[in-house]
Amino acid sequence: MEMTENRDLNAWLTYLEALHPRKIDLGLERVSAVGTRLGLLPCGVPVITVAGTNGKGTVVRCTTALLVACGKRVGTYSSPHLMRYNERICIDGLPVPDALIISAFIAIDGARGDISLSYFEFATLAALYVFRDQQVDIAVLEVGLGGRLDAVNAVDASVAVVTRIALDHQKWLGDTLEAIAAEKAGIVREMQPVVLAESGYPASLYRIIESRSARAQRAGIDWQWQLSGERRLAVTLPNARQLKVRLSAGLQPSNVAAALCAASLSGLPVTQAIAEQALDGLVFPGRQQHVALQGLDVVFDVAHNPDAAQALAEHLETLPAAETIGIVGVLGDKDVKGVIDPLAPHFSGAVVCGLPDTPRSMSSAALSRLVRASGVNIIEETDDPLQAWNGLLKIVPPGSRIVVFGSFHTVGGIMPAVLNTGVAGDLEKTWTPL
Repeated sequence: MEMTENRDLNAWLTYLEALHPRKIDLGLERVSAVGTRLGLLPCGVPVITVAGTNGKGTVVRCTTALLVACGKRVGTYSSPHLMRYNERICIDGLPVPDALIISAFIAIDGARGDISLSYFEFATLAALYVFRDQQVDIAVLEVGLGGRLDAVNAVDASVAVVTRIALDHQKWLGDTLEAIAAEKAGIVREMQPVVLAESGYPASLYRIIESRSARAQRAGIDWQWQLSGERRLAVTLPNARQLKVRLSAGLQPSNVAAALCAASLSGLPVTQAIAEQALDGLVFPGRQQHVALQGLDVVFDVAHNPDAAQALAEHLETLPAAETIGIVGVLGDKDVKGVIDPLAPHFSGAVVCGLPDTPRSMSSAALSRLVRASGVNIIEETDDPLQAWNGLLKIVPPGSRIVVFGSFHTVGGIMPAVLNTGVAGDLEKTWTPL
């Protein structure tokens, strides 16, 4: 299939999905070769790379906000997206227009020759291409899967950040925390700083950091954070400066603290005024996000592994409701029982749905069996998230809480309808390229 400038973004994405024989194909050889041909590697600006099991998105979003508040032009690459592909590639926190992404795809497709690139590898190179084209000052990159062999790791990190590590993606990363931690540590570079967002990690991560003579910045040892009443976060940075910010619900303090630490290690003067401007009241879509609608409390959370599900369960515990009903759709390669079990005690019933936009979806019938086994009453099985939402909205009583969770696909399939935003607005009117 020959692609031209006349193809729209959706046509390009369809093309990319069919281009490579495997959706997930870890390794740096292909992406490095094409990136070098295009002059994208090595990256010409400082880079903050974030890896971990949970919390990566929060660290990336908060770090971006801090760097923008410092007056820098910031390129951000993250995945997956909620409502529109463009969310993966942002300048100064705003998704870029279709035209920039298509231009990058055209250049990459022309440069790759006979090298087959995966969907994610194309996306990673497109982000780097847009960042160069738009002359960013610094880039913030979120690892998609693992670290060592993820396409993002073709770029050398000036500052690495490792968030909480838990069991997820065992098929590709290993079935122990030791093995997974070693994969995450792959983003660490010789003699460069690495921010550790938690107080304890598997020994494999520390061994790799030491072998590369990297400068570990350990939470609770080299820098500190503390959360007090009304969600006030105080962070003492490695240089002993203290910063205080007010956190919105859904933002885990360890992740916000890690972002403050990472931004300060980039060499920028992160002052109290900048921290407040960037982070006070910052809301992260799809992370314990509450939306009031027609007398209902709708909660969106992309929790898709046991660790994230436990965090969501603890959040729900603090906010009693007359009745709580779940809408859940999941990928079949996840620890679905581990996701459902922590949340089951909070639900009086659940609607389960398939995820038609991905072949990795667990069927609604299979998911129903697992949810029912956890003791939750099944209200309905549906083919897709939006159908689940529309059906539930007709029968749920006012004052109830609806929790949408299990996957980015589930949340992204319902959020536009709830927010009445179509597919995320007219991006071309919200951001103007150079």
